[in-house]
This record gives sequence, C-alpha cells and structure tokens, in this order.
Amino acid sequence: MAKEDFHKALAHDVELLYPRLNATYRYNTAAKQSEQCPPTASGAAYTVNWKMDREAALKLFTELKAHFNARKPFNPKLGDFTTVFGMKKQDDGSVIFKAKRNGTKGDGTVNTPPQVIGGDKQPLADPAIWSGSIGTVRFYAAPTTDPDGNAGISLFFDAVQVTDPVYSGNGMDDFAERPMAKPAAADPFGAPDIGAGKPEFTPPAPRHVDLGDDLPFDHRG
Repeated sequence: MAKEDFHKALAHDVELLYPRLNATYRYNTAAKQSEQCPPTASGAAYTVNWKMDREAALKLFTELKAHFNARKPFNPKLGDFTTVFGMKKQDDGSVIFKAKRNGTKGDGTVNTPPQVIGGDKQPLADPAIWSGSIGTVRFYAAPTTDPDGNAGISLFFDAVQVTDPVYSGNGMDDFAERPMAKPAAADPFGAPDIGAGKPEFTPPAPRHVDLGDDLPFDHRG
C-alpha cells in the first residue's frame, strides 16, 4: 500500500471512551471483556474510541469518504465505499469512532507504542486514563477491504493529547467493553509508525452502521 493511501486527521477536544493507551489489550471472548496482553499476542492492540456530535461526525465522515474516493483509482479492486469501519451511531445522535494501533507490524516486530502527551505537550505521567477523559486524537485513515469484500476506511492512531484526564472509576470503564465487530482476517500489514516512511497496518474488523436516513452516509443494513 502506498504512503499516499494514508490520510492524517485530527479529532480535537473529544471525549475519549475505553482508552487502552498504557499497554496492548485484546478481547477475551470467554470473559467477554478486554484484557491486557503482550504486544506479540494475537489481536493485541492499543485502542481508543471517541465521541463526536452529529455535525462534527458528518464532517469527519465526509472527509474520510472523499479520501477513499481519491485513492480508489489507484486500486480498482477496492470496490465502492461502504462505511468507516468501527463507526457507531448512539441513541442521542452522537457518533463514536474507533481507532487502533497493532502491537506488532506485519513482519512480526513489536510496534512503537503511541505517543500520549498532556496539555503541556510533555509525555503524560500516567497514560492509563479512563473513559470520560478529554483530548485530541491524531490518526491515519486508509482505504481497506474487510473479509467479506466490503470496502471502506479504517482508522489507525499514533498519538493522543490528553488535556483533561480521568483516573477514577466514574467513567464507562466500570462496564465491560463489548466487541464492535467480528475478528478480522489475517492481513500482511501492521500499524503505522510515528514519523516512519511507508506505514503498515492490519485492517480492523468491519462494523456496518446505519446512521439514519436523515444523514447522507452510505450504509448497509
């Protein structure tokens, strides 16, 4: 995949949900919750979700879809755009986006952990923050295809600035995180390194989301 396939974007001053920034985690199907694991474990990744209101979400969605369409001519096998993988509409009209950073690259080497900084742009002393923290997520968007052949945009983050961290149990981390989609098939790519040349990544599993007929988002039922 070409370096141009990766589009850098920022989600400013958003509420962070289920942030897994201090270590790699994977979903334990038996326990039905995420658990910390070594970066070399199967499915290990750093992950972060963030919430945006309808207007901001639509603007980001439009930007990401435009990137997909701009890159499609260079990879005709992609097919037509379907969705932003990991995106989910909430009952209050807000939209949650999810980005990940794999524990290892496609060649099996351990990936560089994401940068986690505070409002002073210095490394955050304790990156084990909880849901409800406020910050800015820097991520890359790339066109990918899911195991079923559906094409869309996958999100991979490389840095988070936490301006208002939460470390108590008052956030949604009191509840077990449920997977947003089925596990993805194996892929020969890894997650992008900060400042590296050509990024590598593994697409996350898809989530086709119906955001409502009143929004011009492409979706499948």
